[in-house]
Amino acid sequence: MPSSLQWIKRVITVGIGGVFLFLLFRFRNDFHLVLDITPGIFITLSFLVFLSIAINGFKLNCITRSFGIGLALKEWIGLAFISATLNGVVFKSGSMVTSNYLKRKHEFSYAAFVGAMGADHLMMIFINAFVGLGISAWLVFSGINLLLPVAGCFFALVLGLMLVMRRRFTFDKRSNSFFEAIARAVETLDTILQNKTLFRALLLQNLFLIAIMGLRFYAACQVLSLDIPLVHCYLFTTVTAFVRLVPMIQSDIGSRELVVGFLSDAVGSGFKEGMLATVVDRIFELFWAVLIAACFKNILFPPPKEKTFA
Repeated sequence: MPSSLQWIKRVITVGIGGVFLFLLFRFRNDFHLVLDITPGIFITLSFLVFLSIAINGFKLNCITRSFGIGLALKEWIGLAFISATLNGVVFKSGSMVTSNYLKRKHEFSYAAFVGAMGADHLMMIFINAFVGLGISAWLVFSGINLLLPVAGCFFALVLGLMLVMRRRFTFDKRSNSFFEAIARAVETLDTILQNKTLFRALLLQNLFLIAIMGLRFYAACQVLSLDIPLVHCYLFTTVTAFVRLVPMIQSDIGSRELVVGFLSDAVGSGFKEGMLATVVDRIFELFWAVLIAACFKNILFPPPKEKTFA
């Protein structure tokens, strides 16, 4: 029997999905603008989507090399697009496939993978929170008082993460698996911090990834001829970085669009505009992720050979 938490997840999933589909149907006529996309915008958005996914693959390559495992180009590129495809549909399913592949092919333990990815996520969360705090604070001082709670949340998050990364916590492994995962991630992050070369590489890659994500969303706005300022696009992408981490069954389908829609409305760009731009960004992301993942699937996961009998 499903637990109460699972039932809550299902109810929330159905609720978010229902609201999202209703709004998508309501705004369907606005999607005709996608058909008028110029070749330049199509190529630009496609390139930014490819680059953002490839950066995640390159980060994986850097992390595994620090453990003495060298991934081939086809592996870290293929795993990045396969992971992006699956993670875009079912929460963290792509990460599980990547973990299983590394365990089977390179004997990279699940614990090491969880710790390394958790450390990278902590670093990414901290950078996004810091960037989001700066942007939201600047917008509040510019007169958008509705963002004051957002700025406060970012400030609390930055402060909390600084405390977590400065202290060592010990948890009973049987008491709470969530805290165990956090402790493992912090421990692995501490190991990464001692590896100055790896730390600098991941820091630069994560900063570059955030820069690319903001430009990617801005390009998605251009597809619909939306006049959304670039600074707003960076605010949206920093917030959606946290939405992606919420453990929902359907990943962040619908929730990302709704959150950006409400934020877009709060900063004066309009709910519909923010939501539709997020939909366009997701369509491009999934289109290229699925297409390229299909090319690498049989290379990394070849079908079992049929047995022949003499």
